[in-house]
Amino acid sequence: MDYINEKVSYLKGLCDGLEIDDSTKEGKVLVKIIDILEDLTDAVDGLQEAYDDLEDYVELIDEDLMEVEDEIYELDILDEEDEDDDEDLDFLDDDDIYEIECPNCGSEFITDFDDMEDEDFQIECPECGYVLDIMDLMCECDDDCECGQIPEEDEEL
Repeated sequence: MDYINEKVSYLKGLCDGLEIDDSTKEGKVLVKIIDILEDLTDAVDGLQEAYDDLEDYVELIDEDLMEVEDEIYELDILDEEDEDDDEDLDFLDDDDIYEIECPNCGSEFITDFDDMEDEDFQIECPECGYVLDIMDLMCECDDDCECGQIPEEDEEL
């Protein structure tokens, strides 16, 4: 906007150099026009400063908004992953499905205990092939037990 200030200053200099008489009608008009042009350039300069300030402020807000969007986007991704995980495990809500940890290799796997009524029911670990007897899993831990669990009454001691 400096070029407008320069042009108005040049025009004012021309009028001063021509020694326009402000006592004549034409002189009064030219002097008033130059005064108005100076006022307009001052107003434009003020608007430019306000615009620059607002532009800086909007940039700051935009940066803050981008940070918030990034955090929300990350949370949305985590939520979607959680929802996907939840959808993958929805079948675990069934009472006949259980997660078992193999005592031999520590691998966790899921099994269906619909056939538990059979006392000879055995489960084979898909990782190491270790065979778990269903009775070992449901053990009440009496003195002859080899499952390694501590009986409930001994736990209190």
